[in-house]
Amino acid sequence: MGEPLSTGPVFLRIVSNRRLLWPGYVVVMCVVSALCFGSLKDHLLDVHDHETFQDNIAIGEDFSFFFSPEKQQPTGRPAADLVKYVAYEIGGNDPGFFHLLVAAVHTVAALLLACLCWRLGMGPRLSLAGGLLFLVNVAHFQAVHHISALDYPLALALGLGALHCYVSWMSTRRWGWLLAFHLASVISIAALAVMVFLWPFCLYLSWSRGEELKTAVRPLLPLLVLIAVELVFIVAITPEETNAGRAISFYQERAAGDHLWSMAKVLLWFTSRLATTAHWLLVPLYELQPWELYAGAGVLTGLLVLVCRKGSPGSLWSVWILLSVLPFLPLTDTEPNLHRMSGPSRYLYLATAGTSFVLAWGMEEVLSRLRSWGRYLYGVLLASILLSSYHYLKEAEAVSLYSAGRNYIARGDSETGVEQLKRAIEQGRDAIDLEDAYERICYMGMGKEEEEELLYMALAAFPENPKLTTYELALDSLKPDSVVAARALEQLEVFKSADPPVSIAAASGKRIVFRNGEIIQAARREIAAFYHNTGLNLGTGLVTLENLDRAILAYRRALEFDPDRAVTAGSLVTALAHAGREEEAVEVAVQAVERSSAAPGGLLITASFGLLARGRTEEAIVHCHRALSNGSATEVQSGTVFRIYGKVLDGEYGEVSSASATRMGMDLLAGGSADQAITAFRQALERDGTNRRAHFGLGLALLAQGQVEEAGRLHAEGVER
Repeated sequence: MGEPLSTGPVFLRIVSNRRLLWPGYVVVMCVVSALCFGSLKDHLLDVHDHETFQDNIAIGEDFSFFFSPEKQQPTGRPAADLVKYVAYEIGGNDPGFFHLLVAAVHTVAALLLACLCWRLGMGPRLSLAGGLLFLVNVAHFQAVHHISALDYPLALALGLGALHCYVSWMSTRRWGWLLAFHLASVISIAALAVMVFLWPFCLYLSWSRGEELKTAVRPLLPLLVLIAVELVFIVAITPEETNAGRAISFYQERAAGDHLWSMAKVLLWFTSRLATTAHWLLVPLYELQPWELYAGAGVLTGLLVLVCRKGSPGSLWSVWILLSVLPFLPLTDTEPNLHRMSGPSRYLYLATAGTSFVLAWGMEEVLSRLRSWGRYLYGVLLASILLSSYHYLKEAEAVSLYSAGRNYIARGDSETGVEQLKRAIEQGRDAIDLEDAYERICYMGMGKEEEEELLYMALAAFPENPKLTTYELALDSLKPDSVVAARALEQLEVFKSADPPVSIAAASGKRIVFRNGEIIQAARREIAAFYHNTGLNLGTGLVTLENLDRAILAYRRALEFDPDRAVTAGSLVTALAHAGREEEAVEVAVQAVERSSAAPGGLLITASFGLLARGRTEEAIVHCHRALSNGSATEVQSGTVFRIYGKVLDGEYGEVSSASATRMGMDLLAGGSADQAITAFRQALERDGTNRRAHFGLGLALLAQGQVEEAGRLHAEGVER
């Protein structure tokens, strides 16, 4: 591995000075970590993070909830969940605090890794370089950027602590170290079940040091029993909603042999990504390139060759890589989103600990043969890799922002989601699925000049994208220039026909053809959604009446393409009311509730007012009942419904049928207005004495009022009938 270097870069000088070695190394690692991951403090939440934060709050109120299967984010990883809760107690549900915590745990894991390599006798240069390369490895960035992925660096840090104990056991044969190794291993597995690979790794470590297999396996047998018991427990508490839970169910139903080829492909993809994304991004993360499988086969072959070189650092860490990857293969075969956004990044976290040392060892093996000037070339190469890692880690942050943006949009917080996507485009447009990012931002609608400019930028990059093209046409159709608007509307009109094919002109001048009826219908719905979202964006200035007419036009266009969009009808009603066009608002509401079975409470109540004004009281009561029964009415809206019922019962809107009076009575009784309910049921019975539902409801209302005797008498009358 070469002689110790005494001159050259600062890093190598620190290595040569044993007194400054570890303090200096810790300082270097902390500085590099701050440079590479300090900006994560400004990142927000990604998939599952919201649920984790809600669980933290619930556990804080009642710690027994920690063991509840009702948690929003059950993981089957109790040790990791406990650490997240303790972190919550310290710093609250602050995304910046949690992001820096993950980066800090990752840094600790890198330091422990370097120390372990040193203790295994691999020399200071290899040990410190390998730990540094692991710290800045790009392939595993998601495990550091994602709050919910804290499990990975935490489990590795715990597992490395266990290995330190095992190394101490091998050198001293003191049983206390072996006991500590067993305990730390069990805890690391409770943080991430795949840490079970520590058992075969320790067996190989002892065997590679010259022990016979029988001798090496003996002290490890108790841990094997503990692991078996622990895995049974983990499987029992792992819900089916997790990747592990889905995999367990999946493989219970099918023979594992049916999926060997699929898992083999995943293995090749993983080994390829360990090289192609190590300290650079040579491939799009979000899609699998056909040649990657061949590259993976080459990397896998190289690892197997190194494994055969028993006793070398390359052999030991190649075994680590293979063992740490294998447990993930069955899980990923069942995950539908594996190829999206970050690819398999977090699954590579444990394996990159091995690849970093294989790279450091390979550099040392090659450059140590270059005699005196090899030490300088080594420093230059290491510095180049660090600079490359810094650059691509910053690009990888764009992927995390992109993922978070999609998550916020999916959760209904489109404003935050769009802002995150814009940050992602600005920071690393080459690292993300840029076309998808543009589509999602533009889908959320245009209301400001800078947003419209972004749509034109998107079209410049992807001039023949069908979604972006239809969005541009929809935006043009809202412009005051009647000629431009008419031309855009003429093109969009083709989507109102379900008969394929239809075509529109792309920005490049070519025709975009939609040949499938389902695709045409999907495009129609997306055009409607774009109009709706644009109306919402324009409607942010309703108080000053700015863009109000344009917002109303956008909502009407949305309903032309998707008449069943009740939410758009509700927004149109609100906009018309702000504009003082109450009659139009009521008409829209009435048409919408008659068309849609899932109209929101506010829309149903607005329609009810319009129907009451037109003397259609029975229909108004039906819609009020719908608002209450489907749970879409707010507390204020429910109060409005009950006031409407009171006026109807007072005769302000004329006499209603026995069925309508009964319907009102049941709603009033369910809402706690027993007095009014009694009035409603009595009116129902006055108009139809045989109405058994009203008879029954009146009895319940009387009981609710404490009129037991009257309720009993009423029941007796019902029995006689």
